Amino acid sequence: MLPPEVADAIAAGEVIERPASVVKELVENALDAGARRISIDARGAGKTSIRVSDDGAGIPADELAVAFLRHTTSKLTKLADLITIQSFGFRGEALASIAAVADVESSSAGARLRIRAGELIEQGAGPLLPGVVVEVRDLFANVPARLKFLKSDATEVAAIKEVVSAFALLHPYVRFHLTIDSRAAVSSSGDGDRRRAIAAVYGPPVAAEMLEMVGTQMVTGLVSQPRLSRGSRDGMVLAVNGRPVSARSLVYALEECYQRRLERGRHPLAVIDIGIDPELVDVNVHPAKKEVRFRDEGAVFAALQRAVRAALDGSDPYRYRPAEPQGVASTFMAGPQLTLHEAPAVVAAVETNGHATNAVLRPIGQAGPGYLVAEGPHGLVLVDQHAAHERILYNRLLERLRTGRGASQPLLIPQAVDVEPALIAAAIDHRAELANLGLEYEEFGPRSLRITAVPTELPSGRATAAIQETLAALAENRGDGAIEKAAAALACHSAVRFGDTLDVAEQRRLLADLEAAEESITCPHGRPTRLLVEWQELTRHFRRNY
Repeated sequence: MLPPEVADAIAAGEVIERPASVVKELVENALDAGARRISIDARGAGKTSIRVSDDGAGIPADELAVAFLRHTTSKLTKLADLITIQSFGFRGEALASIAAVADVESSSAGARLRIRAGELIEQGAGPLLPGVVVEVRDLFANVPARLKFLKSDATEVAAIKEVVSAFALLHPYVRFHLTIDSRAAVSSSGDGDRRRAIAAVYGPPVAAEMLEMVGTQMVTGLVSQPRLSRGSRDGMVLAVNGRPVSARSLVYALEECYQRRLERGRHPLAVIDIGIDPELVDVNVHPAKKEVRFRDEGAVFAALQRAVRAALDGSDPYRYRPAEPQGVASTFMAGPQLTLHEAPAVVAAVETNGHATNAVLRPIGQAGPGYLVAEGPHGLVLVDQHAAHERILYNRLLERLRTGRGASQPLLIPQAVDVEPALIAAAIDHRAELANLGLEYEEFGPRSLRITAVPTELPSGRATAAIQETLAALAENRGDGAIEKAAAALACHSAVRFGDTLDVAEQRRLLADLEAAEESITCPHGRPTRLLVEWQELTRHFRRNY
């Protein structure tokens, strides 16, 4: 048999990888004890000391020493209990693993003890306070090799903040207070309002941009408007029954809902908790309980996507948010003049992104190389004419795919296009779908196709480039979503160009179609189609509010 100190070190390695692991285990114990106030104080990036105190049920004085033994727990008693786990901890290893690699002092219910490197060195009476206080000092002091694998102090502090932030977001009814070297890092109110918890972690501006998921029992939480995104996945907090998890399938389900709403490389912010019968999920998969396994992953995947898409249907347009002026000096830049048109208002009742409007945007003119200026009920609207037309055409192409009725125009002179063999294979595999998009062709030798008809919206002069990019999208994205990406490429080549001059009738038609289009806030590639400058912003800027 292995010596006890070796066995303890191995077990500690599975559970306690870094200071943030200590914080996670102790916070989970506090939540299991029904705590409503949890304070965490870390010093020296958690290596010098970590102190966690709570106001939960506590540990009976006569069981405090037993709690630090291996595989001792009050959270389950028999094998059958593993099937319906409702607590965060259940293996009885956390306290023992922490004590094996640090100097630990704990007090609860009037009892106090101290353990160093797994050995009990002091035990006696302590303060009679509610809950439990656990202080972990000199982490990994007896396992110096483990210290070498820790990252920089800044990285370890960030990991601690990430753990506490996730719990604060998922448990808004618990007040969390984290201090790092005596400075407040995270402080939530614990009033049960998840939006206020988001404000405490990410700031009020981010909280204001979050959309609540309502009407679903399984999936709760908030997701960000498409206009709010990040360059990494750090802003995604996914949980099952309040337990933060790392689930690739859930991340994929979430990000798929944002396809064609966000640019490539951008990711949403989200706080999502999936409430599911404990019997339908296995949390006993990973030593640190980071991963879970669902009995019916497809049902969870679908429920998550339904909830997120329903929330995104209420997305708002991008709004102009001026930065606070740094000084009184202004810089004027020469540029193209605004072309004004007298145009009557066009009134129609349309649904746009879940919000009813009373009037279609009224065109005022074109500005710069390709922006339409319009007047709407809430203010001035600047529209990227290419992105807007791209969204309109993309939606039209998707409708043709759904109905199976394409709209094409035969070419007077068929065009031959030289393509790679992989692209010819993609064209053959998707012949029916491409026909529904309005694209018809015939094979013309081993490395070329002859295009006989194109979508009605596609200018014939752009056919060659459009076909090549559309087939490239199909070849690169085999499987689910490939034909949608091909439709996006086809819409891009068919749309009016950035820089084309549009007459008033064309502007009016484009704006009316945009207002009637679904998901019209962004183009299929995730770029914004419009920017709203609200009347109140103009009133404030021109000081017309007094």
